[in-house]
Amino acid sequence: MEVKVPSTRLLTSVRLENVSPLRVVLATCVAFPLIFIIGFYLWVTPSTLKDSRRKHLPPGPRGLPFLGNFFEMSKAETFRFQAQKWAKEYGEIFYTKMGGADYIYLSSPTAVKELMDKKSGIYSSRPPAPLASDVASAGRRQLFMPYGPKYRVVRKIAHQLLNITVSTSYQPIQDLESKQLVYDLLHDPEHFYDHNRRYSSSVILTVAYGHRMADWDNPLVKKIYSVVNNLQQFSAPGAFLVDTWPSLRYFPQWMFGNWRKFGEKCFAHDSVVYLNLWGDLKKEVDERKANPCFAKDFYLSNPEKLGLDQLQAAYQTGGLVEAGSETTSAFLNSWILAMTLHPHIMKKAQEEVDRVVGGDRLPTWEDEANLPYLRAMIKELLRTRPPNKFGIQHYTTEDDWAINYDPAHWDKPDEFMPERFLGYDLPAASYINIGDPNQRDHFSYGAGRRVCPGVHVAEKSLFLNIARVLWAFNISKKIAKDGSVIEPNIAMVPGWMTIPQPFECDITVRSEKKAALINKIWAETKETLGEK
Repeated sequence: MEVKVPSTRLLTSVRLENVSPLRVVLATCVAFPLIFIIGFYLWVTPSTLKDSRRKHLPPGPRGLPFLGNFFEMSKAETFRFQAQKWAKEYGEIFYTKMGGADYIYLSSPTAVKELMDKKSGIYSSRPPAPLASDVASAGRRQLFMPYGPKYRVVRKIAHQLLNITVSTSYQPIQDLESKQLVYDLLHDPEHFYDHNRRYSSSVILTVAYGHRMADWDNPLVKKIYSVVNNLQQFSAPGAFLVDTWPSLRYFPQWMFGNWRKFGEKCFAHDSVVYLNLWGDLKKEVDERKANPCFAKDFYLSNPEKLGLDQLQAAYQTGGLVEAGSETTSAFLNSWILAMTLHPHIMKKAQEEVDRVVGGDRLPTWEDEANLPYLRAMIKELLRTRPPNKFGIQHYTTEDDWAINYDPAHWDKPDEFMPERFLGYDLPAASYINIGDPNQRDHFSYGAGRRVCPGVHVAEKSLFLNIARVLWAFNISKKIAKDGSVIEPNIAMVPGWMTIPQPFECDITVRSEKKAALINKIWAETKETLGEK
């Protein structure tokens, strides 16, 4: 049978005079990366599917070719609910895929204990992140470091700063800043959101660098939060494809949102903030003007002996400030939101505080053992609003949200019920290492070798400030000028951290006697500090 071959002369004689040059360029720009990506996918997929380990993957939802479960997993605001649904459908260990990365989710206390704690040596690393780790952080952020010798060094340094013994020495700092917080709430309740942010940033800056921040408008505080905002942007799940498909780093960056340019911009900003802090500290130490602080001790210990260059030293202390500034303030603002929505719970906690503390003094840490309902309320809020929305990925990921909402473990998990934690008399840090994982209070501080190193400092701040705000103020929904009730905004800031969007509420002092006592205490404190 004769096969007719089309004439190449006919094909090459097509005239392009009626085709716009711009269309040709646009078609090329679209077609080239698309062909490249499809070719790359067809090249990678067969070898991936032949990997014998894939035969033993746990069950999970089917995904799209190449994308996997990308569309469900990249929506930070709704993914926590999707994870709960998958946990119910596929069990306590399930599998998902997001682009080029495989994820195994652990959604039960037993699964986390068996893998994250008992086998922490192999489940404590981080997945590759070309933007978040390599470019935007130059490999210096502890948050994104893979498990290895360098990570063990920086983790040990963080532990020296934040362990339970050393953290006790920070209580005078927390007490001072807490007194200013209730004073600020008394005189400017409208800006409670920023007062909480000032409190948390001032505590960690004093601990790390020896300088307190008496004013939210301090330029340094704003710089720290601009670093935190950068971190939120480039680390949000699905925000940049290159961190979902690390192999895309080898493609021209313009094909994927100029991710490298954005990361370099973030690094240029963040590194300057941290290097300036570190440089000023070194100058103060050399001139014998430095206040007692972690960075001073760290500098005098000669970080270079540990193999840490100046940039790593700057990120080591700066990263602690970065973490400590937003997590505590976000939780305090989440708590105010919870009290706005659940006034009956606030009243019950206030009755307990009034009974134990009385009206003639502020609550102190010594009162904690006698305030079981308040302690239970803090644990319940940590269960419902963990510091991050679904855990920073280990090479295997524990799903904080699904674990904390597991109906097999919690009765009515969607309801805010502090009573469920009555009888949990120990601080969260004590439950982290408990033998029976089902007796753990919650998993909001993580698990294994990546557990939050600042848990001791955070717990002290949360108790003291919540106790004092309950003692001093009533929190309620705001009333508009026309008499209508303004419902608070319950949305969260986009990104991996659990930060409430700014919202409105009324914060009013409970009595003139308490207002006078707050003013008196703060006046005496300022006199001691030598501040006007």
